[in-house]
Amino acid sequence: MKLTELKTFVTLVETRHFTKAADQLFLSQPTVSVHLKRLEEEVGHPLLIRDSFATGIEVSDMGWIVYRHAKEMLYQLEQMQSQLDESEGVFQGTLRIGATHTIHEMLLDEMIRLFSSAHSEVSLNVQLMNHDQVTAALRHREIDIGMIEGEVALDGIKQIIFAEDQLHIIGAADLPLEEATWIVREAGSASRYALDRWLQASGIIPARTITVDANYLARQLVLNGSGIAALSERLVGSFPADFTLHAKGISKRTFRYLLPENMPTRLAERWIDYLRTNWVG
Repeated sequence: MKLTELKTFVTLVETRHFTKAADQLFLSQPTVSVHLKRLEEEVGHPLLIRDSFATGIEVSDMGWIVYRHAKEMLYQLEQMQSQLDESEGVFQGTLRIGATHTIHEMLLDEMIRLFSSAHSEVSLNVQLMNHDQVTAALRHREIDIGMIEGEVALDGIKQIIFAEDQLHIIGAADLPLEEATWIVREAGSASRYALDRWLQASGIIPARTITVDANYLARQLVLNGSGIAALSERLVGSFPADFTLHAKGISKRTFRYLLPENMPTRLAERWIDYLRTNWVG
């Protein structure tokens, strides 16, 4: 059983598309098909359900068994190479990061700049995800490290706090909260959950809402007079004098790294260790 064929199969399962898998692996599509055929012949079972090809790839029960073990084998190989490189004082490879919106927008640019300047041999693959997607990707080892606001309660995942933050209600000084248009984040976001709790506790029912999926868009809408929003303390410092904090610290939250408790990657640990002493959140 060749590692190249296992890697092709893992990529095929994760992309759910022959052409996308071929592009990602820099192979031709016929080569991907040959790798799949050889692996199936060696395993003795079909790994994909052929009838599903017209609508997308569907993995067979045997295919999922092969996928899980192949994923672990490839991970162990990467870990071995990382440790060999590290023993020679070299960090290289690709660090895969899954980050939620707030971290993606407000923190990652400086963290990436610092880490990359000191680790020029390490490539970074950064993906924007919600909380659920981060934890799922981490469990399936599709990312090496997750970065979220708030916390999760899941077995097998280690959480490390790396920064703190709080939300403030900000808007034009002369705009009554009960009459204002509220700029809110999408349902399921940590910011939306915190705001909904505060509104309920304060007995405020928004007269109108505008829902957005980005913090910077919410900030710009407040600045152009479209309404009031709950924004991170990192975003409210540059507002003009005719804006006011209608409520301070409605929610205190933490930013956390998520790692597999069982054998996190060396590059993920290096990211945490380096930024702990070189980044000021």
